[in-house]
Amino acid sequence: MKYRSLIMLASLVFTSNCLAENYEFTHREIVASPIDNTAPQLFLFNNQGQLIHYSDRYLQNILSIFRKREVLPNSEQSKSDLFTLLNKKIDFSAHDYTLFYTSIDEGIGPCEPCRQQEEKIALLDAKFPKDKLSIHRITIINEVYTIKD
Repeated sequence: MKYRSLIMLASLVFTSNCLAENYEFTHREIVASPIDNTAPQLFLFNNQGQLIHYSDRYLQNILSIFRKREVLPNSEQSKSDLFTLLNKKIDFSAHDYTLFYTSIDEGIGPCEPCRQQEEKIALLDAKFPKDKLSIHRITIINEVYTIKD
């Protein structure tokens, strides 16, 4: 019985975290991509894969975006641009909401709005059950150059 409980607990932890992903792109890759070259950005999708919120700035009252029910006008292009960058399809049906957010890595330099947004997103992660919200992070990282002799 004890081992069964441990196995069940481990499977719950594994399944709740396996769908959210962290993506890393260099500044050059972001500039070359069709999404905006800015951070923080938020893309919130409902369980049908419809974009219901987009913002390209720090959003203090992040809970307010979950009240939205209408699909954003011309959102198919924004959705297509995001998936072109990620180079993959996403299954939205497993969660009520799927959130993608962009952030600038601290190794590049300070981004106070990014850090503030990350704090708000951590609160969301703690508030929502894992089956209700999937959070994906897109980090703009420092590009490493190698000098060959």
